[in-house]
Order: sequence, then structure tokens, then C-alpha cells
Amino acid sequence: MLFSSLCFTHELFRRRNINNKQHSFDRFDSFGDYRCRMTASRLLRNAMFISVRGTGPNRSSCISKARMKLCNSYAYSSYTPLINNCVSSTKSFPDGSQQYDRSQNVSVVFCRQFSSTSRKNNAQQAENIDMSSFPVSKIRNFSIIAHVDHGKSTLADRLLELTGTISKRADNKQVLDKLQVEKERGITVKAQTASMIYEHGGEKYLLNLIDTPGHVDFNYEVSRSLAACQGVILVVDANQGVQAQTVANFYLAFESNLHIIPVINKIDLKNADPEAVTKQIELLFDIPPEDILRISAKHGTGVDRVLSAVVEQIPSPPSDRLQPLRALLFDSVYDRYKGAIVNLALRDGRLTKGDRIQSAFSEKMYDVQEVGIMFPDRMATKELLAGQVGYVVAGMHNIREAMIGDTFYKPGNEVEPFPGFKAAKPMVFAGVYPIDQSEFPSLRSAIDRLTLNDSSVTVSRDSSPALGQGFRLGFLGLLHMDVFNQRLEQEHNANVIITVPSVPFRARLKATKANQKAHGDDLEVFIQNPAHFPEPQQADCFLEPMVLGTIITPDQYLRDVINLCTRKRGEQESLSYVDSSRVYLKYKLPLNEVVVDFFDELKSLSSGYASFDYEDNGYEEADLLKLRILLNGKEVEELATIVHRAKAVEVGKSVCAKLQESIPRQLYEVAIQAAIGGKIVARESVRALRKNVLAKCYGGDMSRKMKLLKRQAEGKKKMKKFGNVEVPKEAFLSVLKR
Repeated sequence: MLFSSLCFTHELFRRRNINNKQHSFDRFDSFGDYRCRMTASRLLRNAMFISVRGTGPNRSSCISKARMKLCNSYAYSSYTPLINNCVSSTKSFPDGSQQYDRSQNVSVVFCRQFSSTSRKNNAQQAENIDMSSFPVSKIRNFSIIAHVDHGKSTLADRLLELTGTISKRADNKQVLDKLQVEKERGITVKAQTASMIYEHGGEKYLLNLIDTPGHVDFNYEVSRSLAACQGVILVVDANQGVQAQTVANFYLAFESNLHIIPVINKIDLKNADPEAVTKQIELLFDIPPEDILRISAKHGTGVDRVLSAVVEQIPSPPSDRLQPLRALLFDSVYDRYKGAIVNLALRDGRLTKGDRIQSAFSEKMYDVQEVGIMFPDRMATKELLAGQVGYVVAGMHNIREAMIGDTFYKPGNEVEPFPGFKAAKPMVFAGVYPIDQSEFPSLRSAIDRLTLNDSSVTVSRDSSPALGQGFRLGFLGLLHMDVFNQRLEQEHNANVIITVPSVPFRARLKATKANQKAHGDDLEVFIQNPAHFPEPQQADCFLEPMVLGTIITPDQYLRDVINLCTRKRGEQESLSYVDSSRVYLKYKLPLNEVVVDFFDELKSLSSGYASFDYEDNGYEEADLLKLRILLNGKEVEELATIVHRAKAVEVGKSVCAKLQESIPRQLYEVAIQAAIGGKIVARESVRALRKNVLAKCYGGDMSRKMKLLKRQAEGKKKMKKFGNVEVPKEAFLSVLKR
């Protein structure tokens, strides 16, 4: 096999052949030159290994810079960094001399996920697949659902290997987790699809798998994926047992009328207790023990029985290929050259390249440029038929046209649109601002592209006198916000400031002429920004969002968990035992108390054994206040926050203490105050810089010294009256950043 290496050095491209063959060099003057970029694209498509030079103050920044260079190229999605193989020692690669260096100037080697030969074989295999050879009765669409770290992605890897979709290799880990943030965190944050061909009972079946996230913050991804399925595999860890998100995912599938195949994973672990987990599943979900499969996805033990259960138990999709085309858009990704690539589940009809389709949402028409299946990467096919799940490239270059839940049909053959998906309800809001205001257009473009395949994020424009133009984004939780921020930095090279997270409150205003003029007849307003919090005399009451939390914990930590929930103003709804040592709790909690540090405290006091899940539970009246921050008597709107009266003093002292450490000393004293209405609840002071005016006095009368000190005090008083305190950006970061 011919291995090629493409090196980026001083913005010059160089191509070389490794097998002692003729070296050919192409040099260009600029990275931005069109001819240069097109040549780079051709080289990338033929390269097995890519070496990218990254510089920075430490190893992680070097790797980040190298990845950004690669991501700016044409074929970055086909490559995987060999960083894990280069951490502890020098690594030799097929290109001969390339090694890994820990210095400030690091060459990071990226390896194509599939070699050119295997990629060619896969492409030929996909082209040889006759999609019409799989009738609807031979199609199974299913998802894998579970709690975090119960082995969903590992099971998906084994299923892909057993069906021959990917080759059996030792480094097959999280094959379907394609985002960098997923590989770094070891969790799934984006649902991924893969098609497999499996022979059972002498007949071939087309299995369409969707690997879903396990964290509660990405529950919207799970609900969308289930709309394209007829069954699910419910995975439970044999060591950890049934967790909070396991219960939530079970009822999500149960309410969708999907067939559920329960699987106990990790039976090979030393502390595994499959018998106890079986009893938990039977007690909570009313599933007979004989229907529960026991496997080890890591070693492949019993995984073949999972595939047999999928074929035998999950029903085929209710589709009719003789009916007009009717397809559901359940996911999409953005490609800088192909535009929006949409994932469709065909309920009826067929779709081929060259067909013209129409959107029921926007009523726009598109020409189908490519259709195919995920195998597990995109592989073009001749057609897609009813009951099948695949991708479609239709030239949607406006990313807002790919509306999740949309229905596609052929013009002239209108069909009944799908009901779509229930709109995601943001639970946490935060401001996102570029560090440099000149980067605002690129930040807007990056957010638009990320929200294409994460429609649960809500976006609105925002501005701040201190931070400039930005956006107010709504997320499903703190982890969701963390992942979104990390993807902005990694995939789009955006340097942003994310403010402290807040939750949406409500206020019922009094029926005064001023309120009716400002808000009309609807006097119940949403408050997403503390700056818009109305004065107490303008409102009858304030309401805060509540959640119904589910906690599963070992009984030895029960007292500490109850104390934590009580401290967070929670109300106990129920308490029951899952088995002899595990307790199932339900608490009604204020969302504002949950989003900050509740989960971290719960994990800390339970040594990591407790699990937590929550769902929306409406709004309730609460004694809410606007905590204002004053600098020398002048309010700083960006630092205002909404708190409960019981926590006002505690929060006020914390903010003042942080500002005292961050605000530089002035020529006069700076008073930092936290106020509720006209009452000061906390105060800190930044001492003034003081010049020693008595230095020139070498004795003499005391009245001379007092005269100089009095004159200095009068000058500082006048300066304080007319001077303004400029709060540096570092001070905002210390308070606003989490």
C-alpha cells in the first residue's frame, strides 16, 4: 500500500511518497490561495497519515492548535489523532521518522480512520448493496438507551463487528462517537446512526442502529431518535444497577410504544451482581427475569443473542413502498461544502438521486444530489426505500431550512405531515460573548452551524456595556452548556466568555396602566435576564421553575442526601426501596438550586454512587429578590442576579469578596456593595493607593503635617466624586464565569 504524508510547515504544503519513490514538492506562497487549498484537498484525500505542527505554551495547547489547522482543511473529518499512543513515549509510524514531542513545538500525527483500501472496499460493498433486496419485513430499526457509562457505545462497537460492518480491531472504541468532545469526555452527546446487514436463519436483515446519549441534559436527542425506531435495547450495568436515567429512558420508550429488550452488561466485572440487578428490573419495570439478557460488551460475551433478539422481537416498521414518499427529518449535520446533510426515516415511498422533494415546513423544493446509508460512515446508494433510515444531500445551504421534525414529500403528492417533535424547553440560560468584538460575525456563524444539529439550543441577541455584543443561549442543563462551549472552541476556534447560568423566572404584574401599556393584557412575563427583573411594587408575585428530581442512592447515604435536598429547599414526594440496600427518592426542587452545584454535592457526599435525574414540574410562587452590585454607589447591571431571600446575604458576600480580589486599587477607596432594594446586605472595600505626602517633612511643627494630610484627603474626596471605576474584564470573568 502506498502511504502518503502531508506536512503543514510555515504555511507551505509538501507531498512525499514514503516507499523510497520519487519525491514531488509543491510550494505555494499563501495558505489562503485557492490553488493551494485545492491541491491540499487532493493530497488529504490520498494521505494515510497527516503531520500537523502545533505551537503553544504547553502540550494541550499544541495539540489544540494542530487540530485547528487540520479542521481548516478539506478532509479533517476522516482523520483521528494518535495522541493517546504518543503520551508516554516516542511513537514510530509508517512514514518513518515522525515522532511525538512534548516540547512547545509539537508535531501531532493524525491517522485516517480507514485506509484507502478498506475505504474502497467499503464503498464497493455499499454500491453493491441492493436496497430493494430488503423488504419491509426484513428491516429492524432500534436504539440503544442507558444511563451514563453503562456501555452503550461499547455494545454498538461489538454489534458493528459481529455484522461485519467494521473490521475487528483492538482499537475499536467508541466508533460511533465522532466528536472530539465525546472522545475526550468518554460520553455520547450526539445520537449517531449506523446500518448493518445481519444474516439470521438463512435470510439477510437490514438493521438500523441509533446510539443515543445517556445524560439527562441530552434527553432531547433520545426522544428524537426514538421517533425513527420500533424498539430499543435497554442496557443496565451489572455493577451499578438501575440508575435514575435508566428509569427515565425506560418510560420514554414505554410511552412511545416501543418494544424493549432489557440487557444486563458488564457481567465480567469482579463486583458484578446480575442477580440483584435482575430483581431491580423486575421490580421497577415489571419485566420477567427470563426475558433479560446478560452480556459483556467489552469481551463480546452473549452479544450474538442481542442481535437475534433484535431480529426476532422488534417489529418491522409500518411502511408501504407503494404509497407516495413520506419521510421524517430526525437529525442533521452541517458540511461546509455540501450544506445541511439530513437524516431521514422513510415511512412510505422511495427516494433516489435526482428526485425532487418538498418540505412541508418551508414549502421549499430541493433536488436530491445524493442518498445513502451510514455504514458507519456515509456511503452512497442508488436509492432509499420505505422503512429504511439514511442520509440525503439536497443542497440546503441555508442551515435554517433543515428543521428537525420536518416532513418531506414529492411535489404534487402531498401527504399528511408528521406531528413533529415537542419543542425542547431550555432549563438554563447563559450569555455568550466573544472576547474580541471583531470576532462577533464568526461567532454568529459558528452558533448557527452548531444549532443545526442541536436544535434544543435557543438563541437570542444580547448586548452588554461591559462585554459588548453577544447572544443569550438556552440549554437543557449545565453539561449541555459545557459541551456546547467546548464544541465552539474545538470545532470553530471561537474564544468566548460564558456568563453565570441562570434559570427563567416569571412575574405576575399588577394591573396598572403603566404595566398594561408596556405588556398589554398578558401581565405574566418571563424573566431570562436579571436586568429585566421588575421592581417589587410593580408585581403581585414572582414564580420560579420547579423540577421533580429522582434520586437513587445506597441507603448508607440516605441521611446526607435528605439533608442536601432540605438545604436546597426541596420537598419530599416519595421514598421507597429498590432492593435491600438501594433507595428510590422523589423530591420537588427549585431549578435554580439544582443547576448550580447540586449534582456535584450529591456525588461528593455519596462517594459517586448516587444518581440524579429531573423533569420539569411547572412554576411555584417564591420570595425572589434582585441582588444589585454597586461600585461607589453606581449599579453594575451585568453583575445583578436573582436570588431567593434566604440566600441573598450569602450570595452578596461571595460576589463582593470576588470583586475585591479582582478590581485594581485606585487613587481613592472603592466601596463594593451588594444591595436589595435600598438595603445594603454586604460590603467590601478596595483600599486606596496613598502617596506619602509627609516624606519631605524632616521634623517641624505638627500643624504643617496636618495641613498636608488634610489637603490630600480633600483631593481624594473630589476625585472620588467625579471619578469612575473601570471594572476590568478579569473582574467580570471572576464573577460571571462558572
